Amino acid sequence: MSDTPWLHPETGQPMRRLEFHITYHCPERCSFCSEEHRMSAYEAFPVTFGRVARVLREQAERGIESVHFTGGEPTIHPQFVEILQLAKKLGMRTSIGTIGTRLADPAFAARALPFLDEALFSLHGPDAVTHESLTRRPGSFARLERAMALGRAQPGFRIFVNTVLVRENAHRLVETVKLARERGAELLVVSNVTPEGAGEDAYGALTLRLGEIQALVPQVIEAAGPMIVRFFGVPACALGDSRVFANDIHWNPRVTFEWVRHPDRVSLEGLYNWQPDRKRMQTATCGSCSWNQLCHGVFAKYVELFGDGELRGV
Repeated sequence: MSDTPWLHPETGQPMRRLEFHITYHCPERCSFCSEEHRMSAYEAFPVTFGRVARVLREQAERGIESVHFTGGEPTIHPQFVEILQLAKKLGMRTSIGTIGTRLADPAFAARALPFLDEALFSLHGPDAVTHESLTRRPGSFARLERAMALGRAQPGFRIFVNTVLVRENAHRLVETVKLARERGAELLVVSNVTPEGAGEDAYGALTLRLGEIQALVPQVIEAAGPMIVRFFGVPACALGDSRVFANDIHWNPRVTFEWVRHPDRVSLEGLYNWQPDRKRMQTATCGSCSWNQLCHGVFAKYVELFGDGELRGV
């Protein structure tokens, strides 16, 4: 690796976005959770405020302008509000990926939201039955609804929604999109289940075939109305005429700080990513596609299980 991995290898421009795993615990156990294995491996290693502060200050000096806190569930970090305050003091735009946990508490939300610019809420169904069949935690839907409502009441706070698409909730996807719109979401990310963690363990049973996803795409876009829509982990050809909604072409390079295991220790390290190609591959079909410089292909696990016969070069 270059001695300066935060600088673009061709342009020399610094990386502007930080993604930070500040917890390795979550009260939910989603059937598709990409972090399941990492949480099990590193739950015993807390990410202390001192470590967080060091990384934030170091990355601010290197040109980072925005930070996205994730986990696990980031709001359960014992010094979550102090972390937000420090990030804002350093001039960073702040966001989180969350299931709503502590933001559903009005007192906690009143302390945290003034230092939080946006949140990507995890919504996986239009009602408690669908959502909680995947999160496997009773009451999680109502808790998420309360957190989103408190967010809407905060001036200037932006609500985004991420819904992970799996076979169990696909038939309710359009209703989920409509609910996100009703709840004030500006951005909707439809995430194709990622073959990592629990998502990899049951990938064959969880994932939809690309043709099934393509059939849902126009329905999602129509239901979304004014919301911005992004499809994560879906090759451009599977989006058909709606490939401009592929997350690949809107993705921002980022450095991700998380625990990394070495033979004799664990270390909090930064992984610098200039392309959204994690776990993905291009096949021979992609070689003749006019989008092969923009699209990063299909999940390698998908090709392993189902082949690449559904790929159609643009």
